[in-house]
Amino acid sequence: MFRRRPRSAPRTHNDDLRAELAYRGEPDGGTQVLPSVALVQQLLDEFGLKHTIDSDGDLAVRWEKCSVYFFFYGEQNEVLQARLYLNRRFNVEDRGTLTLLLDEWNRTRLFAKAYTILPDDGMVGLCAEQCHDFEGATRAQLKYAVAMWIDTLLRFADWIDEQI
Repeated sequence: MFRRRPRSAPRTHNDDLRAELAYRGEPDGGTQVLPSVALVQQLLDEFGLKHTIDSDGDLAVRWEKCSVYFFFYGEQNEVLQARLYLNRRFNVEDRGTLTLLLDEWNRTRLFAKAYTILPDDGMVGLCAEQCHDFEGATRAQLKYAVAMWIDTLLRFADWIDEQI
């Protein structure tokens, strides 16, 4: 069922997005901030990414094959998590094979952490996530991290497409 595709893949729409997400120095880079929905929305606007707030109140950016959600934790919402959900679902019987594939990703990459989920639809879903405590971080550091997170999460989505 699963086959490897050649490593040399053609340019994708994500390549252009990655160029847009490249870090640019912030003039107020030393100002400390805490993550917030409004601030992350502002960063996404600066990256030129369309975003929405879903019915649960979660901030999301949607692509054709995946969505990235942003979640806030901690007493001051200082912990930010970006979680990618692939739109594609798999049969439960394939969970073992998928887990081995994700083990390869997790063993050969420092981040994002990838895993399977079992949503209510009875199919296996794939997720990847990044998470960090930004207490004491500057706006520039937060912007850089969010850009790199989006980049690595989209790289994960591309990698899955190459593997399956």
